Amino acid sequence: MEQNEKLIKIEHFQNLVAVSFADGMLESDELKFLASRAEDYGIDRAEADSIIESANNLEFIIPMNDEDREEQLADSVYMAMIDGNVHDREYNLCLKIAERLDFDREYLDDIIDLTKKLWKSK
Repeated sequence: MEQNEKLIKIEHFQNLVAVSFADGMLESDELKFLASRAEDYGIDRAEADSIIESANNLEFIIPMNDEDREEQLADSVYMAMIDGNVHDREYNLCLKIAERLDFDREYLDDIIDLTKKLWKSK
């Protein structure tokens, strides 16, 4: 994996950690999802743990291309819904993320609805 691609994956992972910590704690399901994503991204356990430990200090980083932006929002919604609900604080964070990624509230709501449908079909 080239250096730039690895940096993009680390930034994406940091954003996921920031979203998962929006409610002030990390649930076991969130940690499992983060571990899975870290593995998918080729981030070793020590580096992932270090990022997770600094969750309350992370700032959201905007991805450069459309595909990464859409994936980032979808993963953010998934992290917000991992406990089965999108709490107000999590929704507001997802909305801020959507807006920073140049998506509107309607697009975010569509992603949330789609994610709920996918979860129900499991």
